[in-house]
Amino acid sequence: MIGLVAVIKVKPGNEKQVAEAARRMADNVKEKEKECLLYDPFTAEDDPTKIYILEKYTSRGALDEHRKYAHYQEFREAIKDAVEGPPEVTLLDFIG
Repeated sequence: MIGLVAVIKVKPGNEKQVAEAARRMADNVKEKEKECLLYDPFTAEDDPTKIYILEKYTSRGALDEHRKYAHYQEFREAIKDAVEGPPEVTLLDFIG
């Protein structure tokens, strides 16, 4: 099992657009990616320009496949002008 946290820094004024795209992405992942065990977006209470996405996959291969889906590409395209660069991603090894 592998997890990750992705932090997306949103350009001020684009918070609603990116949040809506993140919700659509989460719905698509939950519907179409059976090896994804968790995919949930959050905003920071103290900074609405940061969106955190918590993800958990059955394997590294499932994570690699995640990036090949059309809905992943569509999400990246939908937010590209509304964010301040690529997400900061931290990969997590499962301890339990």
